Amino acid sequence: MAALTSILPANVHALVVGGTAGIGAAIAHKLALALPPTSRITLAGRNATAAQRIIDGIHAEVTGRGDQSKGGATVDFVPVDCGKMSDIKRFCQDYRRDVLQEPTHTLDLLVLTPGILAMNGRQPASTGSSLDLKMCLHYYARMLIIRELLPCLSTNATVLSVLDGKRSDANASGIKWDDMDLSQPGNYGVAKAAEHCLSFTDIQLQDFAVQSNKEGTPRRSFIHAYPGFVSTDIFNTPRLPWYARLGAKGFSTLLAVSPETCADRLLNGVTACKEKDLAGETSTTSESLKGMWNIDDKGRILTNKNRADSETMERVREHTWHAVDSQPANA
Repeated sequence: MAALTSILPANVHALVVGGTAGIGAAIAHKLALALPPTSRITLAGRNATAAQRIIDGIHAEVTGRGDQSKGGATVDFVPVDCGKMSDIKRFCQDYRRDVLQEPTHTLDLLVLTPGILAMNGRQPASTGSSLDLKMCLHYYARMLIIRELLPCLSTNATVLSVLDGKRSDANASGIKWDDMDLSQPGNYGVAKAAEHCLSFTDIQLQDFAVQSNKEGTPRRSFIHAYPGFVSTDIFNTPRLPWYARLGAKGFSTLLAVSPETCADRLLNGVTACKEKDLAGETSTTSESLKGMWNIDDKGRILTNKNRADSETMERVREHTWHAVDSQPANA
């Protein structure tokens, strides 16, 4: 964490979406204890009670160690429902106005971790929505948040999306290009939805990086991370059948790392990517592309990733913005 804080400004503004549980909460906790009191971290999600427990725990830990000058960023909570595109747009507008108080502050670190573990079929993200819930939380909502907050990102900002930057492939052969949201009968499946979300995440983050380079902010970092097997409450969800929950619990006991360990590793990976961007370096797989990175569950930079051509980026971009902007006003 010391290395990460050394490359961040003294008055960091960080936003952790999905920060009320699991990996997001662990990342927020680590940041809050490492960043100086002049920094501000905002947790965003649906569970205000869980957010308050996290905030109280951070405050108690900072108070208990005495020397608050070595950490203890201000932490607050702002509600958002990532299943509703309309609420995401409302949230981003409120965040820019009330928290960042544009143009007083800019956003330095954006962490995106909302998700769901379920084995059931396609289901609406919200009432009236044409998007699938899993695909919405894992892809569409995250990209919309980045788009809406892009104008207020600092010149050295870092965006981290935690999904699966290890097995993602921008050139995946299984993408259904004629049904990108998998809404047609017979096309949807849990594995297929995951493949679409992973591939599109790589492609759209690459598009954001290309856009930042064109706008003269090549030191922004867009990172797709693989967390590995992490012991979180997501495996206890009633959305999974009992035998799947039991199996996940067994594997979790034997193989999973804690959210805190995962957070440490991912933040170390973020630091490595940030240092390369600040130095003007690029991935060995795409010498012309700055600011786009994939890291694994140990925080290691992956250098064997495929990157999309301009036609593919345009195709994903047009689909993504049409999908999120065509939702009903209350969905």
